[in-house]
Amino acid sequence: MSDPRYAWMDGEIVEWGDARLHVDTQCVLGGLNAYEVVGAFWSPERENLYLFRIDEHLRRLRFSTKVMRLPIRFSDADLRTAAQKLVSLNEFREDVSIRIVAYFGAGPVFSYLPTDISTGVFMAAKAVGEKFRRPGLHLCTAGWHRLPDTVAPPRVKAGANYHNVRLAQIQAKVDGYDDAVLINAAGKVCELPLSNIFLVRSGVLLTPDVASGILEGITRQTVLELGRQLGIEVGERPLDRSELYAADEAFATTTLSGITPILSIDRYPVGDGSAGPVTERLRTAVEEAVRDPGNRRWATPVYDGRRSS
Repeated sequence: MSDPRYAWMDGEIVEWGDARLHVDTQCVLGGLNAYEVVGAFWSPERENLYLFRIDEHLRRLRFSTKVMRLPIRFSDADLRTAAQKLVSLNEFREDVSIRIVAYFGAGPVFSYLPTDISTGVFMAAKAVGEKFRRPGLHLCTAGWHRLPDTVAPPRVKAGANYHNVRLAQIQAKVDGYDDAVLINAAGKVCELPLSNIFLVRSGVLLTPDVASGILEGITRQTVLELGRQLGIEVGERPLDRSELYAADEAFATTTLSGITPILSIDRYPVGDGSAGPVTERLRTAVEEAVRDPGNRRWATPVYDGRRSS
């Protein structure tokens, strides 16, 4: 897959090869950034791309930068318009990943006050095709615990936080699994390194509550809302590790892949080892929602001149 033509750097569209940060920025040296990954989903029937829940993504970015004391000079409207323009100029005609990154730039080492260090924002959009779609996952429970809120809050989507979950993800793959389930310091189920997790037990859809040390996922919230609309009983609460093995169904949620069934955990099959009926109903509902131009609360069109309904 070839590189896109353009990126967006601090208010300007630039050629892809010119989208660079200096090696001396704190973003490069320490992973000091906050970011969001927004999905833009292609509808061939309407010949348009739709940014999914970009306002919620920008709201979460604003929260992350607030906690990190990382001021940015662009408004949410500026960033929304920039994302639309960037995708449009690249002339994508398939699903797209848009990474929006607010970063600390150059400044004295370990001097992070806004008056001491520069900050900025960049965006990179790439076509993703089907590479994030997987038929199912075989997971292990991670030996590495998720960082607690008192150390580095997981609800802040910061680049530096992912050093923690990367260890769990790599260990899982070295040991022959697709990915890992992270456990928090209290021994409760948390999330996957890049996904939220849901279980189905006796027809009830369960997911760890926001105080369990999770990223408050946009797709997670979408599933909770759609589940209620479909008449599925929904619960958010702390989950024990043993509940992973007792689940009738389980699945992971993330922006680009939507819902992915979990087929086994620690070599225990989940249910009968295949995607269950609740998982399939919700996966269909999410797939329809991300490409639905009629839901302007969630879907923002990219190409103004294309058919949108």
